[in-house]
Amino acid sequence: MKITDVVLVRLRLPKDPGRSRLFLRVDTDEGVSGISEAGRSQRLMQVFLDEMVKPLIVGMDPCQPRVIREILALGDGQRATRLPSQVVGAVDVALWDITGKAAGLPLYAVLGGAFRTEIPLYWSRGNGWHKSPQEMLTEVQEGYERGFRAFKIRMDWRDYRQDSDPRKDFALFEACREWLPDEVPLSFDANNGYSVPTAIEQGRRFEQIGIAHFEEPLPQYDLAGLKQVVDALDCAVSSGEQETSSWRIRDMILLGNPDIVQPDVLNVGGISEMLRTYEMCVAANKVVMPHSPNVGANLVASLHAYATVRNAVRPHEFSEEFTGPAEAVADLFAEPIIPEDGIIRLPDRPGLGLELNPDLTPEAD
Repeated sequence: MKITDVVLVRLRLPKDPGRSRLFLRVDTDEGVSGISEAGRSQRLMQVFLDEMVKPLIVGMDPCQPRVIREILALGDGQRATRLPSQVVGAVDVALWDITGKAAGLPLYAVLGGAFRTEIPLYWSRGNGWHKSPQEMLTEVQEGYERGFRAFKIRMDWRDYRQDSDPRKDFALFEACREWLPDEVPLSFDANNGYSVPTAIEQGRRFEQIGIAHFEEPLPQYDLAGLKQVVDALDCAVSSGEQETSSWRIRDMILLGNPDIVQPDVLNVGGISEMLRTYEMCVAANKVVMPHSPNVGANLVASLHAYATVRNAVRPHEFSEEFTGPAEAVADLFAEPIIPEDGIIRLPDRPGLGLELNPDLTPEAD
């Protein structure tokens, strides 16, 4: 089997025509194709595919995803490539999809086997920086009504708006915590929005009323500060979604020592790098809890990898904000994989278990 083409496919959601999703598809000479989601910028991704990716991998065996990942992320011979991790990640996921389909096995089986195929999810809602406590609570209540029994609220401050309004942030968390039953976990994501002293003060407030984990309290580059926060707090502190390789994750573990490591399947460079990250975390006895605020192919890819980790017992992230409602996104696939009562059940279909809906017409470039 050989790669014949790498193409982008944009499909509009029939039930939500204001939204569309951009897919990457790798085609082969045996008619087997693999898919992933390719981020947001179609023009930029197309340039990378035309100028760099296709000249390197067309004609190669697609069932060598780790080999191809090394070529795209690092280089080959005298040619250094250093492609962005999100470009590499999108290609890598599609290649693993082909590998599973070629073997006639679900991806989790190709990766070594699943410890579980029913994976609980937590309902993740963001943009808290411009919401009132009641607005955030209403969104949490929606998730509870739909069967989710773990939650996270995100502030989405970013590292350039540090310490903007921690008191209001706490008010949002407090409103949700007071409404949710005590046994239902609630986490908080500062999205890199605090300084060290503010993060420690805020974390202690969270601890007093009950928090599951405190995510990205500091700018992602402040690993020394992260260790200060981790050492000062009793609650679990997490980070890692913005790291672009397993080497960066390694440095974060060594220097920042978070309690929970949260790689993102696209940002870190695909399933190949997720596997490296998970093995490293298992060796370091670190809890893993992937970042994945979306619905669709990359969420399913992340779940397949997560299923292979024995101690991956915490809920996996789930959010509809960037992709649209799960029921609308489901129309993009021939046999969709969507949650029921806050749980996703991975099918035993080959590869990711997803095929694009053949009845939908891709948008023109």
